[in-house]
Amino acid sequence: VVSTQSTGNVCRSLTRPNNSNLPFPAQTSKTKTMDTSVLKMLFVSFLWGSTNPLIKKFSSGIEHCSTIAEKLIFLIKRPFYLLSLLGNQMGSVLFYLLLGSTDLGIAVPVVNSLTLLFTAVVGALLGEGKLGAKGIAGTILIVLGTGLCNLNSSG
Repeated sequence: VVSTQSTGNVCRSLTRPNNSNLPFPAQTSKTKTMDTSVLKMLFVSFLWGSTNPLIKKFSSGIEHCSTIAEKLIFLIKRPFYLLSLLGNQMGSVLFYLLLGSTDLGIAVPVVNSLTLLFTAVVGALLGEGKLGAKGIAGTILIVLGTGLCNLNSSG
């Protein structure tokens, strides 16, 4: 039987190892926050950008409905449309939560520009249109601009 007192002594004797011998410096809480913010921005952008072309694809044929009630029934009967819409709305909720922990001047342009990037790529994969030279150049500029925004905010 181990007493509570001896367990407490063992726990108190444990110390954190010295991180100075590691090949990479230990992350500060600001670096961890920036890393998680970037991942959150990428995730929201992916949700919005990938669901936009999916919503368009799964709602095709709605133009043949004449009333709002017909359109609503048409969309409700399409589970993939509803899943795409749910993913899009989940992105909106996560974006709202992201704004509470991230610099507004960085989060909004980064998420919006990356959303365009994901929309173009997923749309091209779904056959909406070929991503030509201008589209590829624009994609590269979006990625570079997003990287510059993040570099500027971290330093």
